[in-house]
Amino acid sequence: MVVRKEKSVKRVSERRAAPKEKMVSFGRAVANFFKKYFKFGGVATRAEYWWATLFVFLTLLVVMILAVLVQPYNMLLAAVIALFWLLFCTIIVVPMWAVASRRLHDAGFSAKILLISLFFFIYSILVPAYVVPGAWVVWAIDWLSFIWGVIMIILFVMPSKKQDNPYRD
Repeated sequence: MVVRKEKSVKRVSERRAAPKEKMVSFGRAVANFFKKYFKFGGVATRAEYWWATLFVFLTLLVVMILAVLVQPYNMLLAAVIALFWLLFCTIIVVPMWAVASRRLHDAGFSAKILLISLFFFIYSILVPAYVVPGAWVVWAIDWLSFIWGVIMIILFVMPSKKQDNPYRD
């Protein structure tokens, strides 16, 4: 009789897996978004960042559609909607920067790289493209802004850095 030695084979569930991020629901993420209005320290999971971003995007989309639909019939109401849009944009600037900095911290990066984004944001407000048509500097900065936006998206989708992360509590 031949006796086989069984090799120790670990099941998939027994293998050491990377720790999973704690999932945050849409409602919880929006609540954290406003609850941590001025909190630039700490971390935010990918879910928390992207749910908050989706909330802002959908809110602005609904307000813009409302304004477009109402404008032909009632200019005063369209102006009120536009003022609401402006007020909402003003209110969410700080928490969007806060959740973005916490997200970068969660991925293991310093939030100081957001200052580069701030440069492109201020530039886009102060120097519209129509002011100097055909200027190569405007064209170059527009392309750099686009490339930087792609880099930021890549940083925002990176997984959480659990170990050796100085930003974790």
